[in-house]
Amino acid sequence: MTTLITGGTGNTGLALAKLLQNAHRPVVIASRSGEAPKPFSAVKFNWFEPNTYESALSDSSIDRIYIVGPPGSIKSSVVTSFIDFAIAKGIKRYVLLSATTFNPQSSSAILASVVHQYLLDKKVDYAIIRPTTFMQNFGSFFVPGIKYHNQFFSATEDGRIPWVSTEDVAQAAFEALTADVSPNKDIFVVGPDLYSYADVARLLSDLLGRPIVYKRLTIEEQTAFYAKVGLHPDLAKTLAGNQKGIQEGSEEAIFNDPKLAEEGRKFIGSHTLKQYLQDNMELWSN
Repeated sequence: MTTLITGGTGNTGLALAKLLQNAHRPVVIASRSGEAPKPFSAVKFNWFEPNTYESALSDSSIDRIYIVGPPGSIKSSVVTSFIDFAIAKGIKRYVLLSATTFNPQSSSAILASVVHQYLLDKKVDYAIIRPTTFMQNFGSFFVPGIKYHNQFFSATEDGRIPWVSTEDVAQAAFEALTADVSPNKDIFVVGPDLYSYADVARLLSDLLGRPIVYKRLTIEEQTAFYAKVGLHPDLAKTLAGNQKGIQEGSEEAIFNDPKLAEEGRKFIGSHTLKQYLQDNMELWSN
């Protein structure tokens, strides 16, 4: 029983590979270069090059796949085509990385939403991992603004978010992939605490000893920013719209929803945002 990890050199993919390795479960990382950090084995794979599908699944022991779609793309057909190819190869279980805000059976053309519904339609064993916002965004996307300009921005106003660690997302995926019986449900992955962006600014200010400002954007400004960095207009509009939802309490509602826990559809991570910020202060120091 071998797991193929697409997006295997990304944050959740590499963390998942380490969990599988530590559990003595075979794993293969799929990457565009065909390379992966040691000690992992890798195969060359590109969503937009169907000729790489065969080599990616050349190991006959592969029977489950972790799916991370091509970043920033809305072209779901490349993922569904690969799923069809994998089903024909006899692959039994699929775990898709999605997000709390991406729902199946919607009018949205967002890739994860379409692929979620596709897996349901195909009636395969599956799990949909639906994390909230990654706390690691502060260690990647927001680093230049915090380090050099003492600020970061969003259009979420004072909406609170249960920030989640990529390690906890990987743990949720690991459990879905290795469970004796496939979960066959979507699983919301949240952190253990709620913080608004304004709260994070206060935490960083205290840790760094200088004022860090939370700049509040309008939804229109956030949409324009996403478009400026190259996201497809539909994706830019959807992501900015998600921030409107956070303003109105959508992420806090998921965190507080008892029904999700009763149904086994909520995974609460152990990593806290405050500890993450404390552990990574050098990223924003100047």
